[in-house]
Amino acid sequence: MKNSLSKFLILCSTVFTLSACQSEPDYKAIRQQVLDQHDQVMIDGERAMSNKMKLDTLGTSGLAVLKKQQPDLDTAAERTQINALSRKLTDADDQMNDWMHNFKTDMDGKSNEESVKYFKGEKVKIQKLDSTYNAVLKESGAYLQKFNIRPDTGVKGMNHMKM
Repeated sequence: MKNSLSKFLILCSTVFTLSACQSEPDYKAIRQQVLDQHDQVMIDGERAMSNKMKLDTLGTSGLAVLKKQQPDLDTAAERTQINALSRKLTDADDQMNDWMHNFKTDMDGKSNEESVKYFKGEKVKIQKLDSTYNAVLKESGAYLQKFNIRPDTGVKGMNHMKM
């Protein structure tokens, strides 16, 4: 019994040591996840800018046409809402541009552990950007549909910006 217990403890110790020695994930795998997420967010960014252009057109010339069709339309209130949505879309785009400007793909001189930590942080940031875009796309899309303007649901044939 004592011999079996010793063997069991040695086996447990070996398993524990081996599992503790396993290295962290390779930073390149996490970096690729960030880059893949970036590519998806870029699609949202193009959709957002398309919605912004539609809102801008609605605000400059579309409201006058709508006012003729709907005399009770409060164009001042609608213009205020259009401007607010347009700012949100621009803010999301600015946040994305800032993130891309500050994002580093090269980890020269950094350890795998430091690189993993950096890319995990960047993954959180790009996921937040994705959420921001999703919210503003939903809001601007609903507003455009209110006037029977089809919001952008996807850009075909777009040029992907690769990092």
